[in-house]
Amino acid sequence: MDDATDLVRRRAVSAVVSSHSVRRKRGAHRLSAGKENRVESRSSAAVQSQPYQSTGAGEQSPGRQSPSELAHHLRGLFSQEVGPERFARFFDQQTLVAVVDDAVDVTVPNDFTRDLLERRFGCDLRRVLRDESDRRGRALALHFRVDRSAFGGGGSTPAPTGSARAEPLRTRSRSNGRSADRLEARHQFAGFVVGEANKVAYAAARRLAEETAISACSPLFIHGACGLGKTHLLQSVVNRFREVHPRGRVLYTTAESFTNEFVMAIQSGSMNAFRRLYRNVDLLCIDDLHFVAGKEATQAELLHTLDAIGVGRARIAMASDAHPRAIRKFSDALVSRLVSGAVVRLDAPDLDLRTRIVAHIAERRGLHLADGAARLIAEHGHGAEGVSVRDVEGVLTQVEAVWRLLPDLASSDGGIGAAIVQNAMDMRRQGGGRSVGRRTRPIPVETIISIVCRDLDVEMSDFLGSGRHRRVVLARALVVYAARDLTTRSYPEIASAMRRPNHSSVVSAFTRLNKQIADKQIVRCTGKYDGLTMGDLADRLIEHVRREASASPAQG
Repeated sequence: MDDATDLVRRRAVSAVVSSHSVRRKRGAHRLSAGKENRVESRSSAAVQSQPYQSTGAGEQSPGRQSPSELAHHLRGLFSQEVGPERFARFFDQQTLVAVVDDAVDVTVPNDFTRDLLERRFGCDLRRVLRDESDRRGRALALHFRVDRSAFGGGGSTPAPTGSARAEPLRTRSRSNGRSADRLEARHQFAGFVVGEANKVAYAAARRLAEETAISACSPLFIHGACGLGKTHLLQSVVNRFREVHPRGRVLYTTAESFTNEFVMAIQSGSMNAFRRLYRNVDLLCIDDLHFVAGKEATQAELLHTLDAIGVGRARIAMASDAHPRAIRKFSDALVSRLVSGAVVRLDAPDLDLRTRIVAHIAERRGLHLADGAARLIAEHGHGAEGVSVRDVEGVLTQVEAVWRLLPDLASSDGGIGAAIVQNAMDMRRQGGGRSVGRRTRPIPVETIISIVCRDLDVEMSDFLGSGRHRRVVLARALVVYAARDLTTRSYPEIASAMRRPNHSSVVSAFTRLNKQIADKQIVRCTGKYDGLTMGDLADRLIEHVRREASASPAQG
Protein backbone atom coordinates (compact mmCIF):
# COMPACT_ATOMS: atom_id res chain seq x y z
CA MET A 1 0.00 0.00 0.00
CA ASP A 2 2.85 2.37 0.86
CA ASP A 3 4.67 1.54 -2.38
CA ALA A 4 1.52 2.23 -4.41
CA THR A 5 0.91 5.54 -2.69
CA ASP A 6 4.51 6.62 -3.26
CA LEU A 7 4.29 5.75 -6.96
CA VAL A 8 1.13 7.85 -7.40
CA ARG A 9 2.77 10.80 -5.65
CA ARG A 10 5.89 10.64 -7.88
CA ARG A 11 3.79 10.52 -11.06
CA ALA A 12 1.76 13.56 -9.92
CA VAL A 13 4.93 15.59 -9.20
CA SER A 14 6.41 14.58 -12.55
CA ALA A 15 3.26 15.73 -14.35
CA VAL A 16 3.30 19.09 -12.58
CA VAL A 17 6.97 19.64 -13.37
CA SER A 18 6.41 18.72 -17.02
CA SER A 19 3.46 21.09 -17.27
CA HIS A 20 5.51 23.97 -15.79
CA SER A 21 8.37 23.24 -18.18
CA VAL A 22 6.08 23.36 -21.19
CA ARG A 23 4.51 26.66 -20.09
CA ARG A 24 7.95 28.17 -19.39
CA LYS A 25 9.16 27.20 -22.90
CA ARG A 26 6.04 28.63 -24.50
CA GLY A 27 6.40 31.86 -22.49
CA ALA A 28 10.05 32.14 -23.40
CA HIS A 29 9.16 31.64 -27.06
CA ARG A 30 6.50 34.35 -26.90
CA LEU A 31 8.90 36.69 -25.07
CA SER A 32 11.63 36.06 -27.63
CA ALA A 33 9.22 36.67 -30.48
CA GLY A 34 8.02 39.88 -28.83
CA LYS A 35 11.57 41.14 -28.40
CA GLU A 36 12.40 40.33 -32.00
CA ASN A 37 9.27 42.09 -33.19
CA ARG A 38 10.05 45.16 -31.10
CA VAL A 39 13.69 45.25 -32.19
CA GLU A 40 12.63 44.86 -35.81
CA SER A 41 10.06 47.61 -35.38
CA ARG A 42 12.57 49.99 -33.86
CA SER A 43 15.12 49.15 -36.52
CA SER A 44 12.59 49.78 -39.26
CA ALA A 45 11.55 53.10 -37.72
CA ALA A 46 15.19 54.15 -37.39
CA VAL A 47 15.88 53.33 -41.02
CA GLN A 48 12.84 55.33 -42.12
CA SER A 49 13.76 58.37 -40.03
CA GLN A 50 17.44 58.53 -41.03
CA PRO A 51 18.77 59.51 -44.44
CA TYR A 52 20.81 56.84 -46.12
CA GLN A 53 24.49 57.19 -45.43
CA SER A 54 27.10 54.91 -46.85
CA THR A 55 29.62 53.69 -44.30
CA GLY A 56 32.86 53.15 -46.09
CA ALA A 57 35.63 50.79 -45.15
CA GLY A 58 36.66 51.23 -41.58
CA GLU A 59 33.78 53.66 -40.93
CA GLN A 60 31.34 52.93 -38.16
CA SER A 61 27.65 53.73 -38.16
CA PRO A 62 26.49 56.40 -35.65
CA GLY A 63 25.07 53.83 -33.27
CA ARG A 64 28.42 52.02 -33.02
CA GLN A 65 30.70 55.07 -32.67
CA SER A 66 33.06 55.10 -29.71
CA PRO A 67 32.85 58.07 -27.33
CA SER A 68 35.99 59.63 -28.78
CA GLU A 69 34.69 59.24 -32.34
CA LEU A 70 31.38 60.79 -31.31
CA ALA A 71 33.23 63.70 -29.70
CA HIS A 72 35.16 64.24 -32.94
CA HIS A 73 31.90 64.11 -34.92
CA LEU A 74 30.22 66.65 -32.61
CA ARG A 75 33.21 68.94 -32.91
CA GLY A 76 32.63 69.15 -36.65
CA LEU A 77 28.92 69.84 -36.17
CA PHE A 78 29.66 72.60 -33.66
CA SER A 79 32.07 74.21 -36.14
CA GLN A 80 29.43 74.16 -38.88
CA GLU A 81 26.81 75.68 -36.59
CA VAL A 82 28.79 78.66 -35.26
CA GLY A 83 31.03 79.13 -38.33
CA PRO A 84 34.60 77.89 -38.76
CA GLU A 85 36.25 81.25 -38.03
CA ARG A 86 34.29 82.01 -34.86
CA PHE A 87 34.74 78.39 -33.80
CA ALA A 88 38.49 78.60 -34.25
CA ARG A 89 38.69 81.88 -32.38
CA PHE A 90 36.68 80.88 -29.34
CA PHE A 91 37.15 77.11 -29.07
CA ASP A 92 40.56 76.30 -30.54
CA GLN A 93 43.35 75.76 -28.00
CA GLN A 94 41.18 76.61 -24.98
CA THR A 95 38.41 74.01 -25.03
CA LEU A 96 38.25 70.22 -24.63
CA VAL A 97 35.27 68.03 -25.49
CA ALA A 98 34.48 64.56 -24.18
CA VAL A 99 31.46 62.28 -24.31
CA VAL A 100 30.72 60.48 -21.05
CA ASP A 101 27.64 58.26 -21.24
CA ASP A 102 24.92 60.68 -22.43
CA ALA A 103 26.74 63.87 -21.36
CA VAL A 104 28.82 66.04 -23.67
CA ASP A 105 31.36 67.76 -21.43
CA VAL A 106 32.98 70.92 -22.82
CA THR A 107 35.90 71.68 -20.52
CA VAL A 108 37.45 75.16 -20.31
CA PRO A 109 40.37 76.56 -18.28
CA ASN A 110 38.54 79.29 -16.34
CA ASP A 111 35.20 80.82 -15.37
CA PHE A 112 35.54 83.67 -17.84
CA THR A 113 35.76 81.34 -20.84
CA ARG A 114 32.90 79.22 -19.52
CA ASP A 115 30.62 82.22 -19.08
CA LEU A 116 31.62 83.64 -22.46
CA LEU A 117 30.95 80.40 -24.36
CA GLU A 118 27.71 79.74 -22.48
CA ARG A 119 26.42 83.23 -23.22
CA ARG A 120 27.44 83.37 -26.88
CA PHE A 121 27.17 79.78 -28.08
CA GLY A 122 25.20 77.79 -25.50
CA CYS A 123 21.95 77.91 -27.49
CA ASP A 124 23.71 77.02 -30.76
CA LEU A 125 25.50 73.99 -29.29
CA ARG A 126 22.37 72.71 -27.57
CA ARG A 127 20.44 73.02 -30.81
CA VAL A 128 23.05 70.80 -32.48
CA LEU A 129 22.75 68.24 -29.69
CA ARG A 130 18.95 68.21 -29.90
CA ASP A 131 19.10 67.43 -33.61
CA GLU A 132 21.76 64.79 -33.07
CA SER A 133 19.77 63.25 -30.18
CA ASP A 134 16.70 62.92 -32.41
CA ARG A 135 18.79 61.32 -35.14
CA ARG A 136 20.41 58.81 -32.82
CA GLY A 137 17.46 58.14 -30.52
CA ARG A 138 19.72 59.00 -27.62
CA ALA A 139 19.48 62.10 -25.45
CA LEU A 140 22.73 64.09 -25.31
CA ALA A 141 23.12 66.85 -22.71
CA LEU A 142 25.65 69.70 -22.83
CA HIS A 143 27.72 70.64 -19.78
CA PHE A 144 30.38 73.35 -19.49
CA ARG A 145 33.08 72.48 -16.95
CA VAL A 146 36.06 74.41 -15.58
CA ASP A 147 39.29 72.45 -15.14
CA ARG A 148 42.52 74.46 -15.06
CA SER A 149 44.65 71.34 -14.68
CA ALA A 150 43.49 70.02 -18.05
CA PHE A 151 45.26 72.96 -19.70
CA GLY A 152 48.49 72.84 -17.75
CA GLY A 153 47.35 74.96 -14.82
CA GLY A 154 46.51 74.16 -11.23
CA GLY A 155 43.03 73.18 -10.21
CA SER A 156 41.11 70.67 -8.20
CA THR A 157 38.27 69.95 -10.59
CA PRO A 158 38.64 66.40 -11.88
CA ALA A 159 39.07 65.85 -15.56
CA PRO A 160 36.36 64.09 -17.56
CA THR A 161 36.36 60.35 -16.98
CA GLY A 162 35.24 57.45 -19.09
CA SER A 163 36.47 55.90 -22.27
CA ALA A 164 36.22 59.13 -24.21
CA ARG A 165 39.46 61.04 -24.64
CA ALA A 166 39.03 64.80 -24.29
CA GLU A 167 40.08 66.42 -27.56
CA PRO A 168 40.91 70.06 -28.29
CA LEU A 169 38.28 71.73 -30.43
CA ARG A 170 40.35 72.66 -33.46
CA THR A 171 39.85 73.50 -37.10
CA ARG A 172 42.35 73.04 -39.89
CA SER A 173 42.47 76.72 -40.74
CA ARG A 174 44.61 78.99 -38.59
CA SER A 175 42.54 81.99 -39.67
CA ASN A 176 41.11 82.88 -36.31
CA GLY A 177 38.36 85.45 -36.38
CA ARG A 178 35.60 86.65 -34.25
CA SER A 179 32.69 88.33 -35.85
CA ALA A 180 30.55 90.54 -33.69
CA ASP A 181 26.89 90.06 -34.39
CA ARG A 182 26.89 92.94 -36.84
CA LEU A 183 29.83 91.83 -39.01
CA GLU A 184 28.46 91.41 -42.54
CA ALA A 185 30.17 89.74 -45.48
CA ARG A 186 28.57 92.24 -47.88
CA HIS A 187 30.69 95.04 -46.43
CA GLN A 188 33.54 94.96 -48.93
CA PHE A 189 35.73 97.64 -50.45
CA ALA A 190 34.16 96.86 -53.81
CA GLY A 191 30.79 97.98 -52.50
CA PHE A 192 32.05 101.27 -51.04
CA VAL A 193 31.33 104.21 -53.37
CA VAL A 194 34.30 106.60 -53.28
CA GLY A 195 34.14 110.38 -53.66
CA GLU A 196 35.73 113.55 -52.37
CA ALA A 197 34.06 113.10 -48.97
CA ASN A 198 35.62 109.72 -48.20
CA LYS A 199 38.53 108.99 -50.54
CA VAL A 200 41.25 109.56 -47.92
CA ALA A 201 39.59 107.26 -45.39
CA TYR A 202 39.01 104.65 -48.09
CA ALA A 203 42.66 104.71 -49.23
CA ALA A 204 43.97 104.45 -45.67
CA ALA A 205 41.67 101.54 -44.81
CA ARG A 206 42.58 99.65 -47.96
CA ARG A 207 46.28 100.16 -47.39
CA LEU A 208 45.99 98.89 -43.82
CA ALA A 209 44.24 95.70 -44.98
CA GLU A 210 46.36 94.88 -48.02
CA GLU A 211 49.98 95.77 -47.25
CA THR A 212 52.20 92.78 -46.58
CA ALA A 213 54.39 94.59 -44.07
CA ILE A 214 53.00 96.44 -41.09
CA SER A 215 51.18 99.49 -42.40
CA ALA A 216 52.21 103.05 -41.62
CA CYS A 217 48.48 103.73 -41.22
CA SER A 218 48.27 101.67 -38.04
CA PRO A 219 46.63 102.56 -35.76
CA LEU A 220 43.92 103.81 -38.12
CA PHE A 221 41.20 105.96 -36.54
CA ILE A 222 38.13 106.71 -38.70
CA HIS A 223 35.66 109.31 -37.45
CA GLY A 224 32.56 111.04 -38.79
CA ALA A 225 28.85 111.50 -38.20
CA CYS A 226 26.42 108.58 -38.11
CA GLY A 227 25.49 106.95 -41.39
CA LEU A 228 28.56 107.96 -43.42
CA GLY A 229 30.15 104.50 -43.75
CA LYS A 230 32.50 104.06 -40.79
CA THR A 231 31.28 100.56 -39.99
CA HIS A 232 31.29 99.64 -43.70
CA LEU A 233 34.95 100.65 -43.98
CA LEU A 234 35.95 98.94 -40.74
CA GLN A 235 34.32 95.66 -41.72
CA SER A 236 35.78 95.96 -45.22
CA VAL A 237 39.22 96.04 -43.57
CA VAL A 238 38.38 92.78 -41.77
CA ASN A 239 37.04 91.01 -44.85
CA ARG A 240 39.87 92.15 -47.13
CA PHE A 241 42.57 91.31 -44.56
CA ARG A 242 41.23 87.76 -44.39
CA GLU A 243 41.48 87.46 -48.17
CA VAL A 244 45.04 88.79 -48.34
CA HIS A 245 46.21 87.09 -45.12
CA PRO A 246 44.22 83.84 -44.89
CA ARG A 247 46.33 82.58 -41.98
CA GLY A 248 46.03 85.80 -40.01
CA ARG A 249 44.24 86.10 -36.69
CA VAL A 250 41.50 88.72 -36.72
CA LEU A 251 39.31 90.12 -33.97
CA TYR A 252 36.46 92.52 -34.75
CA THR A 253 34.33 93.84 -31.91
CA THR A 254 32.61 96.92 -30.56
CA ALA A 255 33.75 99.06 -27.64
CA GLU A 256 30.62 98.00 -25.77
CA SER A 257 31.49 94.31 -26.11
CA PHE A 258 35.07 95.03 -25.06
CA THR A 259 33.78 96.82 -21.95
CA ASN A 260 31.29 94.12 -21.02
CA GLU A 261 33.83 91.32 -21.38
CA PHE A 262 36.42 93.33 -19.43
CA VAL A 263 34.00 93.76 -16.52
CA MET A 264 33.08 90.06 -16.65
CA ALA A 265 36.77 89.09 -16.60
CA ILE A 266 37.37 91.19 -13.50
CA GLN A 267 34.37 89.70 -11.71
CA SER A 268 35.38 86.13 -12.54
CA GLY A 269 39.12 86.61 -11.97
CA SER A 270 39.92 85.71 -15.59
CA MET A 271 41.96 88.67 -16.77
CA ASN A 272 44.71 86.48 -18.21
CA ALA A 273 42.24 84.74 -20.50
CA PHE A 274 40.70 88.08 -21.47
CA ARG A 275 44.10 89.51 -22.38
CA ARG A 276 45.06 86.45 -24.41
CA LEU A 277 41.80 86.78 -26.33
CA TYR A 278 42.38 90.41 -27.30
CA ARG A 279 46.14 90.56 -27.63
CA ASN A 280 46.98 87.40 -29.55
CA VAL A 281 45.84 88.81 -32.90
CA ASP A 282 47.23 90.15 -36.16
CA LEU A 283 44.39 92.61 -36.72
CA LEU A 284 42.22 94.24 -34.07
CA CYS A 285 39.19 96.30 -35.13
CA ILE A 286 37.02 98.14 -32.59
CA ASP A 287 33.87 100.02 -33.61
CA ASP A 288 32.02 102.78 -31.70
CA LEU A 289 35.07 103.60 -29.58
CA HIS A 290 33.34 106.65 -28.04
CA PHE A 291 31.44 104.16 -25.85
CA VAL A 292 34.39 103.98 -23.42
CA ALA A 293 34.27 107.73 -22.68
CA GLY A 294 34.24 108.28 -18.93
CA LYS A 295 35.12 104.64 -18.17
CA GLU A 296 38.60 105.08 -16.70
CA ALA A 297 39.39 101.42 -15.95
CA THR A 298 38.23 100.30 -19.39
CA GLN A 299 40.29 103.03 -21.05
CA ALA A 300 43.37 101.95 -19.11
CA GLU A 301 42.93 98.32 -20.16
CA LEU A 302 42.28 99.37 -23.78
CA LEU A 303 45.46 101.47 -23.74
CA HIS A 304 47.51 98.52 -22.44
CA THR A 305 45.90 96.30 -25.08
CA LEU A 306 46.81 98.71 -27.90
CA ASP A 307 50.36 99.03 -26.56
CA ALA A 308 50.77 95.24 -26.32
CA ILE A 309 49.45 94.72 -29.84
CA GLY A 310 51.66 97.51 -31.15
CA VAL A 311 54.74 95.83 -29.70
CA GLY A 312 53.73 92.67 -31.52
CA ARG A 313 53.45 94.66 -34.76
CA ALA A 314 49.77 93.86 -35.20
CA ARG A 315 47.42 96.18 -37.11
CA ILE A 316 44.78 98.27 -35.40
CA ALA A 317 41.70 99.97 -36.86
CA MET A 318 39.06 101.88 -34.89
CA ALA A 319 35.99 103.96 -35.61
CA SER A 320 34.12 106.61 -33.64
CA ASP A 321 31.63 109.43 -34.08
CA ALA A 322 34.19 112.11 -33.24
CA HIS A 323 37.93 112.90 -33.37
CA PRO A 324 39.79 111.50 -30.33
CA ARG A 325 40.49 115.02 -29.06
CA ALA A 326 36.79 115.93 -29.36
CA ILE A 327 35.55 113.03 -27.22
CA ARG A 328 35.09 114.27 -23.68
CA LYS A 329 36.39 112.17 -20.79
CA PHE A 330 39.02 110.39 -22.86
CA SER A 331 42.28 110.15 -20.94
CA ASP A 332 45.24 112.13 -22.31
CA ALA A 333 47.28 108.92 -22.62
CA LEU A 334 44.58 107.21 -24.69
CA VAL A 335 44.10 110.26 -26.91
CA SER A 336 47.85 110.42 -27.49
CA ARG A 337 47.91 106.74 -28.48
CA LEU A 338 44.95 107.10 -30.84
CA VAL A 339 46.35 110.10 -32.70
CA SER A 340 49.78 108.47 -33.09
CA GLY A 341 48.63 106.85 -36.34
CA ALA A 342 46.38 107.95 -39.18
CA VAL A 343 43.28 109.89 -38.10
CA VAL A 344 40.92 110.30 -41.07
CA ARG A 345 37.48 111.86 -41.35
CA LEU A 346 34.39 110.89 -43.32
CA ASP A 347 32.38 113.91 -44.52
CA ALA A 348 28.80 114.11 -45.76
CA PRO A 349 28.54 113.13 -49.45
CA ASP A 350 28.12 115.87 -52.04
CA LEU A 351 25.51 115.73 -54.80
CA ASP A 352 27.72 113.82 -57.23
CA LEU A 353 28.60 111.17 -54.66
CA ARG A 354 24.97 110.86 -53.53
CA THR A 355 23.91 110.32 -57.14
CA ARG A 356 26.42 107.51 -57.58
CA ILE A 357 25.42 106.00 -54.23
CA VAL A 358 21.77 105.94 -55.33
CA ALA A 359 22.72 104.24 -58.60
CA HIS A 360 24.88 101.70 -56.77
CA ILE A 361 22.20 100.80 -54.22
CA ALA A 362 19.55 100.58 -56.94
CA GLU A 363 21.73 98.19 -58.94
CA ARG A 364 22.34 96.06 -55.85
CA ARG A 365 18.59 95.85 -55.24
CA GLY A 366 17.77 95.14 -58.88
CA LEU A 367 15.89 98.42 -59.40
CA HIS A 368 15.69 100.03 -62.83
CA LEU A 369 16.05 103.82 -62.62
CA ALA A 370 14.96 105.92 -65.58
CA ASP A 371 17.35 108.56 -66.93
CA GLY A 372 17.87 111.29 -64.37
CA ALA A 373 16.02 109.47 -61.57
CA ALA A 374 19.17 108.83 -59.54
CA ARG A 375 20.12 112.50 -59.58
CA LEU A 376 16.55 113.53 -58.81
CA ILE A 377 16.57 111.31 -55.70
CA ALA A 378 19.98 112.64 -54.68
CA GLU A 379 18.88 116.24 -55.16
CA HIS A 380 16.35 115.82 -52.37
CA GLY A 381 19.36 116.09 -50.11
CA HIS A 382 20.62 119.28 -51.77
CA GLY A 383 21.19 121.98 -49.22
CA ALA A 384 20.45 119.75 -46.24
CA GLU A 385 22.98 119.91 -43.45
CA GLY A 386 24.98 116.74 -42.95
CA VAL A 387 23.03 114.46 -45.28
CA SER A 388 24.26 110.92 -44.65
CA VAL A 389 24.45 107.84 -46.83
CA ARG A 390 21.82 106.30 -44.56
CA ASP A 391 19.48 109.22 -45.33
CA VAL A 392 19.92 108.68 -49.06
CA GLU A 393 19.29 104.95 -48.68
CA GLY A 394 16.11 105.74 -46.74
CA VAL A 395 14.83 107.96 -49.55
CA LEU A 396 15.51 105.22 -52.10
CA THR A 397 13.66 102.71 -49.92
CA GLN A 398 10.63 105.04 -49.92
CA VAL A 399 10.87 105.36 -53.71
CA GLU A 400 11.07 101.58 -54.13
CA ALA A 401 7.98 101.13 -51.94
CA VAL A 402 5.95 103.55 -54.09
CA TRP A 403 7.16 101.85 -57.27
CA ARG A 404 6.01 98.45 -56.04
CA LEU A 405 2.72 99.66 -54.57
CA LEU A 406 1.76 102.04 -57.40
CA PRO A 407 3.00 100.43 -60.62
CA ASP A 408 0.78 102.75 -62.70
CA LEU A 409 3.19 105.59 -61.93
CA ALA A 410 6.13 103.74 -63.46
CA SER A 411 7.84 105.09 -66.57
CA SER A 412 7.02 103.72 -70.02
CA ASP A 413 9.65 100.99 -69.67
CA GLY A 414 8.40 100.01 -66.20
CA GLY A 415 11.23 101.72 -64.36
CA ILE A 416 11.41 104.38 -61.66
CA GLY A 417 10.93 107.86 -63.07
CA ALA A 418 10.22 111.40 -61.90
CA ALA A 419 6.53 110.73 -61.09
CA ILE A 420 7.38 107.97 -58.62
CA VAL A 421 10.18 109.97 -57.00
CA GLN A 422 7.95 113.01 -56.48
CA ASN A 423 5.12 110.87 -55.12
CA ALA A 424 7.51 109.20 -52.69
CA MET A 425 8.78 112.55 -51.43
CA ASP A 426 5.23 113.83 -50.92
CA MET A 427 4.34 110.72 -48.93
CA ARG A 428 7.53 111.04 -46.89
CA ARG A 429 6.65 114.59 -45.86
CA GLN A 430 3.00 113.76 -45.16
CA GLY A 431 4.04 110.80 -43.02
CA GLY A 432 5.98 113.06 -40.70
CA GLY A 433 9.32 111.43 -41.52
CA ARG A 434 12.44 113.49 -41.84
CA SER A 435 12.79 114.37 -45.49
CA VAL A 436 16.30 114.51 -46.78
CA GLY A 437 15.57 117.58 -48.84
CA ARG A 438 13.36 120.59 -49.33
CA ARG A 439 15.14 122.43 -46.54
CA THR A 440 17.02 125.32 -48.07
CA ARG A 441 18.38 126.44 -44.71
CA PRO A 442 19.36 123.91 -42.05
CA ILE A 443 18.13 124.62 -38.53
CA PRO A 444 21.06 124.68 -36.08
CA VAL A 445 20.61 122.75 -32.85
CA GLU A 446 21.49 125.96 -31.01
CA THR A 447 18.38 127.62 -32.49
CA ILE A 448 16.20 124.74 -31.29
CA ILE A 449 17.70 125.03 -27.80
CA SER A 450 17.03 128.77 -27.69
CA ILE A 451 13.37 128.46 -28.77
CA VAL A 452 12.57 125.53 -26.47
CA CYS A 453 14.18 127.21 -23.45
CA ARG A 454 12.26 130.42 -24.12
CA ASP A 455 8.91 128.63 -24.55
CA LEU A 456 9.37 126.55 -21.38
CA ASP A 457 10.86 129.46 -19.40
CA VAL A 458 14.14 127.65 -18.73
CA GLU A 459 17.37 129.59 -18.19
CA MET A 460 20.10 128.72 -20.68
CA SER A 461 22.62 128.27 -17.87
CA ASP A 462 20.31 125.71 -16.23
CA PHE A 463 19.78 123.90 -19.53
CA LEU A 464 23.51 123.60 -20.23
CA GLY A 465 24.36 122.83 -16.61
CA SER A 466 23.94 119.67 -14.55
CA GLY A 467 20.64 120.56 -12.82
CA ARG A 468 17.85 117.97 -12.74
CA HIS A 469 14.74 120.11 -12.24
CA ARG A 470 11.75 118.49 -13.95
CA ARG A 471 11.22 121.36 -16.36
CA VAL A 472 14.92 121.44 -17.29
CA VAL A 473 14.97 117.68 -17.89
CA LEU A 474 11.85 117.96 -20.06
CA ALA A 475 13.39 120.83 -22.04
CA ARG A 476 16.47 118.74 -22.81
CA ALA A 477 14.35 115.80 -23.96
CA LEU A 478 12.24 118.07 -26.21
CA VAL A 479 15.37 119.58 -27.77
CA VAL A 480 16.67 116.10 -28.63
CA TYR A 481 13.27 115.11 -30.03
CA ALA A 482 13.04 118.26 -32.16
CA ALA A 483 16.65 117.97 -33.33
CA ARG A 484 16.07 114.40 -34.48
CA ASP A 485 12.99 115.55 -36.41
CA LEU A 486 14.31 118.80 -37.87
CA THR A 487 18.00 118.06 -38.48
CA THR A 488 20.22 115.23 -39.60
CA ARG A 489 22.53 115.64 -36.61
CA SER A 490 23.72 112.47 -34.92
CA TYR A 491 23.28 111.81 -31.22
CA PRO A 492 26.92 112.72 -30.42
CA GLU A 493 26.57 115.98 -32.35
CA ILE A 494 23.34 116.86 -30.52
CA ALA A 495 25.00 116.00 -27.21
CA SER A 496 27.93 118.26 -28.05
CA ALA A 497 25.59 121.20 -28.80
CA MET A 498 23.82 120.58 -25.46
CA ARG A 499 27.17 120.37 -23.59
CA ARG A 500 26.46 116.84 -22.45
CA PRO A 501 29.50 114.69 -21.46
CA ASN A 502 28.46 111.83 -23.78
CA HIS A 503 25.57 110.96 -26.05
CA SER A 504 24.17 108.13 -23.90
CA SER A 505 22.17 110.66 -21.83
CA VAL A 506 20.79 112.15 -25.04
CA VAL A 507 19.69 108.73 -26.29
CA SER A 508 18.03 108.01 -22.94
CA ALA A 509 16.16 111.32 -23.02
CA PHE A 510 14.88 110.64 -26.54
CA THR A 511 13.78 107.12 -25.62
CA ARG A 512 12.06 108.30 -22.45
CA LEU A 513 10.13 111.06 -24.22
CA ASN A 514 9.00 108.69 -26.98
CA LYS A 515 7.56 106.39 -24.33
CA GLN A 516 5.80 109.30 -22.61
CA ILE A 517 4.32 110.33 -25.95
CA ALA A 518 3.16 106.77 -26.67
CA ASP A 519 1.57 106.58 -23.20
CA LYS A 520 -0.19 109.95 -23.77
CA GLN A 521 1.34 111.27 -20.57
CA ILE A 522 0.04 114.67 -19.42
CA VAL A 523 2.42 117.63 -18.97
CA ARG A 524 2.41 118.94 -15.39
CA CYS A 525 5.56 120.99 -14.89
CA THR A 526 5.58 123.80 -17.46
CA GLY A 527 2.88 126.16 -16.27
CA LYS A 528 1.25 127.40 -19.47
CA TYR A 529 1.48 124.01 -21.21
CA ASP A 530 0.20 121.93 -18.30
CA GLY A 531 -2.72 119.71 -19.33
CA LEU A 532 -1.40 119.01 -22.83
CA THR A 533 -0.18 115.56 -23.71
CA MET A 534 3.54 115.13 -24.28
CA GLY A 535 2.86 114.50 -27.97
CA ASP A 536 0.88 117.74 -28.34
CA LEU A 537 3.60 119.71 -26.58
CA ALA A 538 6.33 118.21 -28.78
CA ASP A 539 4.35 118.95 -31.97
CA ARG A 540 3.64 122.52 -30.85
CA LEU A 541 7.29 123.26 -30.06
CA ILE A 542 8.49 121.73 -33.34
CA GLU A 543 6.03 123.95 -35.21
CA HIS A 544 7.31 126.99 -33.30
CA VAL A 545 10.88 126.13 -34.29
CA ARG A 546 9.92 125.63 -37.94
CA ARG A 547 8.00 128.90 -38.10
CA GLU A 548 10.66 131.03 -36.43
CA ALA A 549 13.51 129.43 -38.36
CA SER A 550 11.79 130.07 -41.69
CA ALA A 551 11.04 133.70 -40.71
CA SER A 552 14.55 134.45 -39.46
CA PRO A 553 17.34 135.63 -41.82
CA ALA A 554 19.73 133.04 -43.21
CA GLN A 555 22.26 131.95 -40.67
CA GLY A 556 25.84 131.63 -41.51
